[in-house]
Amino acid sequence: MKKIFKKAIYENDILFKLYFNYLYKPKDKLEKFINEFSRLKKNDLFFIQIGANDGHWNDPIYKFIRRDNWAGILIEPQKTIFERLINNYKNIKNLSFENAAIDAVEGEKSLFKISFSNSQWASGISSFIKNYVQKLIDAGYIERMSEAEKIILPSNREEWISEEKVKVTTLNNLINKYQVKKIDLIMIDAEGYDFEIIKTIPFELVKPTIIIYEHSHFDGTTKNECLEYLKKMGYKLVQTDSDTIAELI
Repeated sequence: MKKIFKKAIYENDILFKLYFNYLYKPKDKLEKFINEFSRLKKNDLFFIQIGANDGHWNDPIYKFIRRDNWAGILIEPQKTIFERLINNYKNIKNLSFENAAIDAVEGEKSLFKISFSNSQWASGISSFIKNYVQKLIDAGYIERMSEAEKIILPSNREEWISEEKVKVTTLNNLINKYQVKKIDLIMIDAEGYDFEIIKTIPFELVKPTIIIYEHSHFDGTTKNECLEYLKKMGYKLVQTDSDTIAELI
């Protein structure tokens, strides 16, 4: 019944906006923060989402983009997942889409992914860092998720990870391409590569009001370095279970 109710809400725009405007209650600290920030901006919020995946899977901002008419750029490097992303936002205006990854230099780069599945959970763990994907295999996560979906695993574990060459662009290029004058929020979910992306933000051109990134895949050193870097850039920081919210002071 719960799944049927949710499906009905997401498929009907009137029901969707009624529910998320009047009945919805944020489930955690991150959602509460984004909900309040979005209300404060009153339909005048510009965002950039890096690692948008398909727009639905574990996505903390989809509901707010749709409810409050955000404008912005959604960036996803995986070609098949990018098609899903566009389809999931097909009736929503003021959005632009980039089939690319973000890094310091434009060009092409290897993205490491699960070879035998394009399920949401599998596409969601694709990363520039091969060892990150390997750790999930070693921890048994891939086997558990595959078993739940009755996926037959390749007998050779070395074949579980595939490599996809993806286009790479820079935030500087996108800011110029779309003539971005302000960024209210940057959302980053890059499976362990978040700090490298943060270091490419051209703060001298535009300082995002809010930067949200996933710290749960950082080691202790990277986590602290990222916090210190953003503090130097003028941000105060709040950590949730798996994410960090950086707010411009």
